Order: sequence, then C-alpha cells, then structure tokens
Amino acid sequence: MITAVWFGSAAFLLCIAAPSAFRASDSATNAANVVGAMLGGWHYIALAAPILLLVIEWRRARGAVIAVVFAGVVFAAAEVAIDLHIRTIRRTSIVPISSLSRNDPVRRKFGMFHGVSSMLLIAQVIAGGIATVVIERSDTAS
Repeated sequence: MITAVWFGSAAFLLCIAAPSAFRASDSATNAANVVGAMLGGWHYIALAAPILLLVIEWRRARGAVIAVVFAGVVFAAAEVAIDLHIRTIRRTSIVPISSLSRNDPVRRKFGMFHGVSSMLLIAQVIAGGIATVVIERSDTAS
C-alpha cells in the first residue's frame, strides 16, 4: 500500500495534475502557484513513504529493495532542496519568471533548477514503480 501511494501520487502529479494546471490556468504564474502548492504537500509523501519503506525493508534485509527505496529518499530530499531554491527565485523576482528574457540569468537559473527538479520527480516515479514491482513480487513469492 505504501509503495502504491508513493508511486501513484508521483505519477499523478507528473502526468495529470501539473499539466492540467498549466492547461486550465489563465497564466503561467497562476499555474506555477497551483503546482507549487501541490508539490509542497506532495513532498511529505515523497519523503515519508520511502523512509517508512526503508524501515520496513531494512528489517526484512532485502538489499535490492533497500537500494531502490534509499535512492528514492535521496531523490526526494534533493527535490525538496531544489524546490526551495525555485520558490526563492520566484519570490525574489520583481516580475514573473515567464516574462523575463530567455537570456536573463535569473530565468536561466530558474530553468536549470526546474529541469533538475523535474528529472528528480521522474526518478522518484521510476524508483516508486520499481519498488512496487519488486516488493509485490517478493511478497507473492513468499
């Protein structure tokens, strides 16, 4: 159940919620605010679920699962740190990031952090999916 919540919530956010916010919003800034609010709540799941799984799997001493889940914790922690930088950049910018020139250093820094954050979210989806499959297979094999 824990892996399903972890994997499912990450996949939902990445594939449905964030794109829908940008499609339905009247501005990129409003959409970013909505996605940012969702990410703020999701970070709790992204950290809590794999940490809980790590504790459970540590007791079962399943090395492959522990490695995947530990990677998920690292990805989640890195994403939280980067998202805090993104929020700082957005908050301190005098104008919305999307209205800055593509060559503006602030927009370029924002874009770099946003890209890394997106890759970390994808990595968490992959880690959550792998953990779900491996744990399910090993539980049904027992």
